[in-house]
Amino acid sequence: MISKASSYLVIAAAIGLHLVLFASETGAVETNAPRCQYEQLKSGHPDGILKRYCGRQIAQIMGWEGAQWLERPERKTEEGLDKLIDLLRLKPGMKIGDIGAGTGRLSELMLNRVRPDGQVWAVDIQAEMVRHLHARAKQFGKNQLQVSQSSATEPNIPPATLDVAIMVDVYHELEFPREFLHNLMKSVKPGGQIIFVEYRAKDKAVPIKALHTMTIEQVRKEAEDVGLLFERSDSSLPWQHVVVFRTPLS
Repeated sequence: MISKASSYLVIAAAIGLHLVLFASETGAVETNAPRCQYEQLKSGHPDGILKRYCGRQIAQIMGWEGAQWLERPERKTEEGLDKLIDLLRLKPGMKIGDIGAGTGRLSELMLNRVRPDGQVWAVDIQAEMVRHLHARAKQFGKNQLQVSQSSATEPNIPPATLDVAIMVDVYHELEFPREFLHNLMKSVKPGGQIIFVEYRAKDKAVPIKALHTMTIEQVRKEAEDVGLLFERSDSSLPWQHVVVFRTPLS
């Protein structure tokens, strides 16, 4: 027969075990919680919106009025466009997503690397830029340059379509970076690439406003927080980093 004191000890031990398990589960939830969070700002830098993500203020989007800046002849040498396309390591037959494609100048350069059987999806959130893209698409064969209008959270590309998705000087302007990346990952095939090209922060040789620049560390922090797998980075372009990630295989 178990004494009353022994019964109390058994109950106390059971309660203690339950509390330990509960604490462990709670800790696991906290450990797996996203590190990057949104913050609404009461004031901030005028080049940005009143919203911070993962410790950085989100930049204002470059309006369609800046289309000519994207097409300027000196951009080829200032930003090393030919070398950028080389660094992407594109191959014939690939399906590429040019996210935030603007006027489609880079879409065309990438399409030249993946033709004749490859395809580029050129998407932009601004209707005026989408009109530029439709005009450019007429130069090519049917469905070679697919044009789509994205939203603030959705690239509007079918699931598991792309081998590679590329954002050139775009990511830092996304109003909902977490949600957009999650949806972009769905549009990329398992094990495919998502490539960030961002103006280098804290580099006096880069003549770009501070909120429109990022460090590799910041890009990695935000990309890895949604489950992207870091592959490589390159800072040999005149103004930009190229940071390459893989989507999970499952």
